[in-house]
Amino acid sequence: MQEMEVYKQKKKEEALNLRKEEEEMMKLQKQEALQLLKKKEKTENIIKKTKEKRQKKKKQQQNSDPNKPKKPASSFLLFSKETRKTLIQERQGINNSTINALISVKWKELSEEEKNSWNAKAAEAMEAYKKELEEYKSTAAAAEENKLQQ
Repeated sequence: MQEMEVYKQKKKEEALNLRKEEEEMMKLQKQEALQLLKKKEKTENIIKKTKEKRQKKKKQQQNSDPNKPKKPASSFLLFSKETRKTLIQERQGINNSTINALISVKWKELSEEEKNSWNAKAAEAMEAYKKELEEYKSTAAAAEENKLQQ
């Protein structure tokens, strides 16, 4: 009889231990689920913000005047444009990333005199841009005055 009671007592203790372990596991799972939920909310917020930024950028681009002069290329971009043509002709079938790497290496190897010539070309383009921008601003200001008067 006593053995039976001891056996029953052991079974009860085992059952209690199992319940405690299950409860602890449930608590851990709930905590993990809450953490995952928080992470998911953060990522959703980030995605939402980036979408909003993109939409704002698109609106700004749509609202910009197509007649407004575009900024000129920098000295490196002018050099890149020129060098890209020759590299593509010399090495057909090469991918763009390799071409870009070669262009940057060539730019670094240029002497100061050569870089100054490209800088001068960029400066000329910037001066032309500034003149065009002044003309654009004067015509845009006149157009706005006409709109206001009407």
